[in-house]
Amino acid sequence: MNKTAMIAASRVDERRALTSWMALHEIDILSAANGIEAIEQMAVAPPDLVLAQLSMNDMSGLRLAHYMRSHPGFSQVPVILLCQNTREMELANGKWPTFLFEAPVNTALISELQRELRELVY
Repeated sequence: MNKTAMIAASRVDERRALTSWMALHEIDILSAANGIEAIEQMAVAPPDLVLAQLSMNDMSGLRLAHYMRSHPGFSQVPVILLCQNTREMELANGKWPTFLFEAPVNTALISELQRELRELVY
């Protein structure tokens, strides 16, 4: 069974770059343009991992991460926040892994994705 990742990002370039990398690694992908869409999709098909752009309209990646941590059905799902600058990274306050998003996907983010996906147990 393939692992599933939710990509919640309003920036199309982020979704496209992450989708390309995950498709090469046989990871099923759910995609949402904001946190609200992500929650709606996760209610139907829970992911194994969530990558969320910190700054999104309607519901930010940070609010999505807080929601997931407090919701029993999602509290164990790893969340990685994608940031546009170091100021955004500071907003996560060390509670979640944060990475500056660069297209193509940067090597530090790839390493974190690989680590998180290896640690998932079915």
